[in-house]
Amino acid sequence: MAKEPLNDRARYSLYFILGLFVFAFMCIFVQAFRIQVVHRGELAAKSSRQVARKYSPGRIRGDIFDRNGVKLATSVSVDSVFVDQERVEDLSKTAWRLSTALEMNYGEIVGWLSNLKSRSAFIKRHLAGEEAEVVRSLRLKGVGLVKEYRREYPNGTLAAHILGFVGSDGEGLEGLEKALNDRLEAGTDSVSVRRDGKGRIIMDDPSQVLGQNKGASVVLTLDINIQRITENAIKSAVINNNAKGGIAVVVRPNTGEILASAAYPTFDPNAYGESEMSARRNKVLTDTFEPGSTFKVFTVAAALEDKVVAPESVLFCENGFYQIDVNNAIRDTGSYGNLTVSQVVQKSSNICAAKIGETLGSNRLHHYLTSFGFGEKTGLAFPAGEAAGTLRPPDKWVLIDAANVAFGQGLAVSGLQLAMAVSSLAYDGALMKPRIVSRIIDAEGRTIDYRPPTIVRQVVSPMVSRQVMAMMRMAVMKGGTGSRAEIPGYPVSGKTGTSQKSVFGEHGYSKNKYVASFVGVAPYNNPALCVLVVLDEPWPSYYGGEVAAPVFREIMSQALPILNVPKVEEEAPPKWPSLSDTDDSAPGVLMASARRPYQLSVAIPRNDKGSGEFPNFDKKSLSGLVFDKPEPEAADVALPPGEGGGARMPSLIGLSAREVFETMAPYGVQVQFLGSGRAVDQDPAEGRAIGAGDTARVRLAALRK
Repeated sequence: MAKEPLNDRARYSLYFILGLFVFAFMCIFVQAFRIQVVHRGELAAKSSRQVARKYSPGRIRGDIFDRNGVKLATSVSVDSVFVDQERVEDLSKTAWRLSTALEMNYGEIVGWLSNLKSRSAFIKRHLAGEEAEVVRSLRLKGVGLVKEYRREYPNGTLAAHILGFVGSDGEGLEGLEKALNDRLEAGTDSVSVRRDGKGRIIMDDPSQVLGQNKGASVVLTLDINIQRITENAIKSAVINNNAKGGIAVVVRPNTGEILASAAYPTFDPNAYGESEMSARRNKVLTDTFEPGSTFKVFTVAAALEDKVVAPESVLFCENGFYQIDVNNAIRDTGSYGNLTVSQVVQKSSNICAAKIGETLGSNRLHHYLTSFGFGEKTGLAFPAGEAAGTLRPPDKWVLIDAANVAFGQGLAVSGLQLAMAVSSLAYDGALMKPRIVSRIIDAEGRTIDYRPPTIVRQVVSPMVSRQVMAMMRMAVMKGGTGSRAEIPGYPVSGKTGTSQKSVFGEHGYSKNKYVASFVGVAPYNNPALCVLVVLDEPWPSYYGGEVAAPVFREIMSQALPILNVPKVEEEAPPKWPSLSDTDDSAPGVLMASARRPYQLSVAIPRNDKGSGEFPNFDKKSLSGLVFDKPEPEAADVALPPGEGGGARMPSLIGLSAREVFETMAPYGVQVQFLGSGRAVDQDPAEGRAIGAGDTARVRLAALRK
């Protein structure tokens, strides 16, 4: 059967379709010509911009190490989960499955995703390992995981207040993490990579590895072993003494290095959000307290430096009660009569400390206290928050204020201030700048910043500092208030403190809230460490010698062996350094000390009481120091007979200054020294009659070979 020819309508339809194909082909040809020939360069550049993009590799925060290389803070890789809102198919279902996997509130996730102002956002950051695996197994559309870095503190609470912590965005928020954020934080360098249509990175070479930026690392002066000892000791002390809190600091006097710094209560920087803000505060730096009797050593040091008293000068301590004015009086815990300056420190007399401060004068006392660093920040590399303490200018003092300041009340200090000030007495009178950062190293381990030991100023002379150290030694020996701090093999110099707490918002002091403290150094003959212990509101025992001194002993006795400090086999009794320690060839300058190998000489500070130099006793125009001895009890001393039944002057020729003190003690005679060395002349002469209250003059000179 023959086929029928196409009718006109069918033929026209076929031509039309054929024409459309031809037209489409021509359009494609023209467009291809346009892309490949006319706009080739422009489109190639655009394609390159879309495919080859900048990629910032993982930014790793630098590590923090202790002095021995133990890692205290580091960064570890973790997953964070995010949601791309445009790709989520079922918002309610996605939120439900995420809330189950991540143990989050379903309603909060729905509400949050419904109000997003951007296309994507994090749901949860820094997932635990099992959480990331669960999310990955769900295969939810619009939900993805991205690698980030979480800050980790391997030792938990150890050194938490020093280290501080960082936020979820990797920014330092507290402590050294904040203070050194610019050094620890990695740079913003990026590399060029190619991405596919879904934005995934394409590696042409399977062996290609994208590099990562890492910030500088920090090496601290802290010793993790001493830090652990210190934290355990202060924690036990707070708990056992029912205290509100406590702090402890361990410092190297000759370098200013902080080997340990602890506060309790504490917190875990790995989960800082779970702790109270008060527990996260570094109370060693931020909190202040009235130092109490520990402050007496600075009053005495100032008076010795200004030459208004000497170690053996005698003061009457009013038998325990001293009326300052009509409304104010000072009391001692004991009924003391006559005490030498050294005994004032040993017995911790408030009354005689106030008298020493009065003799020195408010302006001079204030001058020395500021020189010791009180009333100003220490200069430690730390962020805002360090307290300067409270030390009002002397023109604001009234009579009772001057007396209170002399024995440590009416002002406020930080724990670090007090530790550094006592360290200066242990280091021949030189105040060191505290150091917590030893050096900063780059990612390749090269040192890019070193923080050397720095002397802030010379506060008192080495002779005065050693005299005060001898007095503090007596305060720890039998009969002193700090005997519980004594360590066999490591003789201790220290001072107790017990101060009443002021009533917040009111004038006056609480009758049952105290701050107990002990600060000391060891070994006494060559101090290697200074340790401060402070307990806030211990109860029922609250004296520094009872509750703080044993904590000092626990820390110091364990820390010294770690530093390989040898024990002292036989200890000589405390000895007052004499003026013969000066170099005759260089008046006014003390000879270099083995304790300070990098400082060859120390100039004696000037003051308004004299020339600021050591007296040159070869010049008769300059007088020496007057030392008073307490009158002996008649029943204890048999005086040599003299004319009229009195006493006769003994021979003092050849004796040292200390031997002269001991020889003349029974006579009640004031002794005036001229020169240094051993006695070469005396007045009255041997055999002359003398009586109590008389003055004997002794000329000393160095013996020539």
